Parts: sequence; C-alpha cells; structure tokens
Amino acid sequence: MAACDYLIAQDILSDCDNPSVAGIESDGVIINRNDIDFAASELDDTRKNVVKTIALKTGKRGYKISVIGGTPFNNTQITLSVGTNRNTFINDLAFIILDNSPDLAEKVLDPLANGQFVAVFENKFKNTNKSTNAGDNSFQIMGWYQGLKAQTLENVKYSEDTVGGWGVMIQETGSPRAAMFLFDTSYATTQAAMTALTNPVATP
Repeated sequence: MAACDYLIAQDILSDCDNPSVAGIESDGVIINRNDIDFAASELDDTRKNVVKTIALKTGKRGYKISVIGGTPFNNTQITLSVGTNRNTFINDLAFIILDNSPDLAEKVLDPLANGQFVAVFENKFKNTNKSTNAGDNSFQIMGWYQGLKAQTLENVKYSEDTVGGWGVMIQETGSPRAAMFLFDTSYATTQAAMTALTNPVATP
C-alpha cells in the first residue's frame, strides 16, 4: 500500500478569457444505484475524478429529472466534511417536483425515501473552448461513491416555490473526492451518453 500524498499539482488561476458562470441546466438523470454495473463502468485511466462510461445492468435505465424555473436544482452544493483521520465531501442535490399524485408518491417519493441513487446533471459552465478535453466539466456526477440518500422530502401546501408539489434534497456523505465528472472524448459524445442512460439496457 502506497503512502497518501496530498500535494497540489497545478497553478490556481482564473481564466479571464473563459469566465465561469453559475447554475445548472434544467434536465438531469437519476439512477437507482443498484442498477449500475460498477464492474463494467469505466473510469479514466489518468484522471481520477472522471468517469468515462456508466454501465447499467440488463433491463435497467436511468430516469430523467426535469426542473423548470429560473434556478433549476437550486441549493445544490458540495461542502467539505472535516473528519478525525481524513476529510471527505458532502454532496447535496436539491430539486423541485411540481406534481403531487398517487403515481408520483408510489413510483418516485416512496423509493426516494429509502433508496440510494446516483445523479448526473449538466453545469451551465461548459468550458468547451479548451484546447484539450473541451467540455470535460459539463456533466457532473453525485452519489458515485456512497450513494445519494433522502434528507428532505417536503410537501408544503402553501409554498410559493413548490405550488403544491414537493421539495427534495438528496445527499451523499463521505465522498472521498471533491467532484466527479462524466466525460468521454468530447462534449457531444458525453451529452449523448447521458441521454442514453434513460434508455433500458437491452438483453445481450
């Protein structure tokens, strides 16, 4: 077993020609963690925070999350958790469901209450004009290591934010890495791979 070295390995700079922008796009994907074939999924050989492919088990699929409004996935954040022997990260994924129905309760809310999940969402900041790995920060993953679990499922009848629907917060604790990204070759290729996650995997 090698000793762990925690050493910064690049300059910390701001790119004035390609300024960062805040926010998340409206559409993401949520996957039941048990439906992921982690053995068949591929991580980047040279970059530890990049997942090249997310493989799903036969017959399984991810599910689209579409959040309308000017600030989709508002209150989504990553924070440091200081531990006794090692520090880790907490991933919070927040979204609004503008619905309240028997099917939603049975097929989404009840499973969310006790399940574990992996989510992929698209940052508004694409960074697609880089000379190498353009767009590699566009698609971010939460729940890869420990799974996202429900922290808040809230139906406030007179809330102006949810207008009778649900406010959801799912959280991953103990993640060893600050952020994980889905990226393979290019922005377009990765975008297609994310979209394909919602298609059931065919039987070989």
